[in-house]
Amino acid sequence: MEKLETIITTVLAEIEPKHTKGTFENRKRALNHLLRFAQENGYDEPCQELYDAFTADDRGSPDIRFTLTHAVRLVDRAADTRAKDNSGRLYNEPPLPSAEESLQYFNEMQFPVPKDTDLNHLIVFSEQILRTYDLTESTIGQYLHAWIDLRRFCMDRSVNTYHKDIIDEFIQDSKSLYDQGVIKAWKWKINRKASLVLSEIAETGYFKWGQVPYRDLTCGDDAVDQIRDQFVEELRSRNLAPNTICLHEYVFRYSMKYGNIFSYDQLSSIDRYDVETIIKGFADKCNSRSIATIIPILRNMLRFLYRKNIVDNDHSGMVLSAFVQRSHVNAYIPSSDDETMVNSLERETARNRAIILLALRLGLRDIDICTLKLSSIDWNNDCLHIPQKKTDNPLRLPLLSDVGNALFEYITEERPQPFDGYPYVFRRMQAPYNRIHSAYPICSRFLECNGIHTVNGQSSGVHVFRYTLTNRLLKAKVPHQVITDTLGHSSKESDKPYLSMEADMLRQCAMDLSLCGKISWEGGSL
Repeated sequence: MEKLETIITTVLAEIEPKHTKGTFENRKRALNHLLRFAQENGYDEPCQELYDAFTADDRGSPDIRFTLTHAVRLVDRAADTRAKDNSGRLYNEPPLPSAEESLQYFNEMQFPVPKDTDLNHLIVFSEQILRTYDLTESTIGQYLHAWIDLRRFCMDRSVNTYHKDIIDEFIQDSKSLYDQGVIKAWKWKINRKASLVLSEIAETGYFKWGQVPYRDLTCGDDAVDQIRDQFVEELRSRNLAPNTICLHEYVFRYSMKYGNIFSYDQLSSIDRYDVETIIKGFADKCNSRSIATIIPILRNMLRFLYRKNIVDNDHSGMVLSAFVQRSHVNAYIPSSDDETMVNSLERETARNRAIILLALRLGLRDIDICTLKLSSIDWNNDCLHIPQKKTDNPLRLPLLSDVGNALFEYITEERPQPFDGYPYVFRRMQAPYNRIHSAYPICSRFLECNGIHTVNGQSSGVHVFRYTLTNRLLKAKVPHQVITDTLGHSSKESDKPYLSMEADMLRQCAMDLSLCGKISWEGGSL
């Protein structure tokens, strides 16, 4: 037992100068508790069995367990016993090399790296590359935690060098843990992303931001996969857009998943009950708008299976379109909230204020705001020249003073990397500084945080501001052609949902209710 006593004495001498008196006394009591526990249970030296028994004696209290575990961690580090906790993790992870050591290690390294490349140095080297993107410490910490998990995964397999196969295995293991509910979705995603970042750096020596190209494209059976590939190939032969083909492929895969179809025999014997199960699977996961997109694709897939003689019957006819009851009048912000909006906008960042004003004062669509380019702003003539994404028609709008001031403030004071030649106006506030892809969260959060409620529904997206502009123009009795030109509509039919907000005109369309309550028939009345 002298060995354990000696180790604890050494630990106490080491930690005493590093802690306050109160903290040191707490550590000392926990270490003395460990010593007494070992004496009472016949342990002569530090070992895994002692640690397991000691930490199990926590009386069900998380606080006590934390204290016991910390004492074990101190002794384990001093004794170099390399013990693991109850979750299988080392009490003391091996330290990573310093940034200077890793940069020197890769000083003359050729990429892709050789197979004997030290994984620890690769992790630190990758961390230094990520730091060049001005990421927050929290984001870098998430990547580092994921890489530590990867290193632990490799250590369990007695691997301490970079192997692409092991990293792929780690990604699959994380996916399996997520499917089982062991880890959260965010943890699975950061493990996957961090692993792919590490692989890209190992292969190229740098990392380029982009969407993670990950999809599990298997349907569970090679024969079913071949049918899926035939379906996709037929779509390509029709020159459909890549995104459209990708969506069809998604519907095929998840139809197999929701219908529990994992073999060719199951697919060939599909019946109406299977189709109902598939539709219910999509309905449980998708909102009404998504279902409206998926239903026609599902019909197309079922017709394909029948046309290729894979199934005996064409079940596409039983797939009915979802019924969605819509309000007759679109939601807009009442005039009584105008003062609240003006005051609230002053508290917003220049970027958010510019985005909201573009929607509220000029009626721009979400996609046109997100794809607005610096070249579209004509500062000399105070106007915007916008090629509309929805209609491909050009749109020329006046650059109102409040909108122009907000844009100028954002571009000159807030916009990240303003002189790198990036064409789009609105960029992410963190790396990668690409354009934003939706203004919906900004507009929705603005309405929610400021207690602004819409009329005729609970909508909260960018279109609420577009409808609000229309409502104000109608109230000001602006000619309809001016409203049409302002909204950038190419057809009078497109005006109908907007002009329905003209309350006075709607009142004139009301039917006479004089006959309500009077029962009559041919030959007399009651």
